[in-house]
Amino acid sequence: GAYNSRYTGDPPAFYDVWWGAFGVSLFFMISGFVILMTAQAGGATRFAISRLARLYPAYWAALTIAVIVGAVVKVPGTPVSPGVVVANLTMVQRWFFVDNVNDAFWTLAVEMQFYVLLFVLLLVTRARLTDSVMRWVAAAWLVLALAVATVVYPHAHGLDPQLVPASAKILINVIMAEYGPLFCVGMLAYLTRRHGRFEKLLPGAVCAAVLTAGLLETWLHAMWVGCLCAVFLFVALRKRTGPLLWAPIQWLGKISYSLYVVHSILGYAVIRYTWPIVGRNVAIFVAIGVAMVVSWTVWAVFEDRVSPWVRRKLTFATASRSPVV
Repeated sequence: GAYNSRYTGDPPAFYDVWWGAFGVSLFFMISGFVILMTAQAGGATRFAISRLARLYPAYWAALTIAVIVGAVVKVPGTPVSPGVVVANLTMVQRWFFVDNVNDAFWTLAVEMQFYVLLFVLLLVTRARLTDSVMRWVAAAWLVLALAVATVVYPHAHGLDPQLVPASAKILINVIMAEYGPLFCVGMLAYLTRRHGRFEKLLPGAVCAAVLTAGLLETWLHAMWVGCLCAVFLFVALRKRTGPLLWAPIQWLGKISYSLYVVHSILGYAVIRYTWPIVGRNVAIFVAIGVAMVVSWTVWAVFEDRVSPWVRRKLTFATASRSPVV
């Protein structure tokens, strides 16, 4: 469906999978769950190394693919000027109002803000990121997010993000007013699952996620976020969810990060060149197949081999200079 936002004159898809955009909300909840688990397992240095080694090798590979494909095929709306590409190497170009080469990259800058928050907390608490600390952090974040969403509501509700005034946009992004509550839902779900004791703040986090979505987006959007929170908690708090153990689902989970950072520009290019031959609808599935093959390759080379190597090198370098914090 997003293809036609780039190639407006081409035939539309048989179905615009508009609800796919809510995968971002699910992504942030899963991150809250998994990354808190990672942060509580070690100190600030170990956490930073694990995140850098995990994310950047595959990301740089995906950026290279996007630049090459975007430049050769000339995919509309793909900025490939040297300055933009260099800024995109940081993964946080969004912080400095620089365009993303690949339109899927914007979520990674939000994710990095969450990592920075946990890194700072690990430093401040000297790696004692206790459950009590995280409850207070979640409570403060939820209150702040709701306050910001309420203040900017008249200037942001239902508007395209590009039309939101700069001052309101900066406030929303710095506080992560829309996405912070989703991270909190994930963190509190992790604490609930780990202890087998329901976190009292969890319903409040879900309410905050729904309210901020409604204030900053639309109330229909908020309804979908509420439904997604319910599905996430249903799975996250169960001992076992059978379909998640199916081999194809496990494989997709394994390559999911590479698939996410690779698929966009590559998919547009494949559809562009194949739809006149096989038809618009078949071209969608050709693009999905190509994206999966390329993503599996990126996973096999960069996630499975390069990332562990980078982690070992960084761990050795920091250990040889000073004790791990």
